[in-house]
Amino acid sequence: MARPKKTSTAAAAVVRHRPAITRGANEFGATYRLVCTCGRAGEQYQVRGLARVDLDRHLTALPLVPEQQQCRDPKRHDRRAWEPCELCEHQTVLFETDAAGVTS
Repeated sequence: MARPKKTSTAAAAVVRHRPAITRGANEFGATYRLVCTCGRAGEQYQVRGLARVDLDRHLTALPLVPEQQQCRDPKRHDRRAWEPCELCEHQTVLFETDAAGVTS
C-alpha cells in the first residue's frame, strides 16, 4: 500500500512577477500584449502603448512589499520593487539617514 503524500501547511511558493510586452503578428500587422510569469496575459493590441497600460495596471494591482522585506540591493539580488527579498528580510540597517542625507 502506497503511503499518502505529506502536505505542507507552510506558506505557498512566492509567485514571481516578471511582466513583459511581447510582439506578435496577425493578418492586420503587428500586435502587442502583456505577458507575465505569474500567468497573466493581456489582450492583443495594435498599439504598444495600450499593452503598456495593461502592464502598469498589473503592477499597481500587486500588494505593497512591507518595508522590512524590501530589497536594499535589487540589482545584485535580482529583485524588482514589487518583489520581497528573502536575503534582505532579516537584515538590519547599519546606518540610518535622515531626509538631508546625514548619517546618524
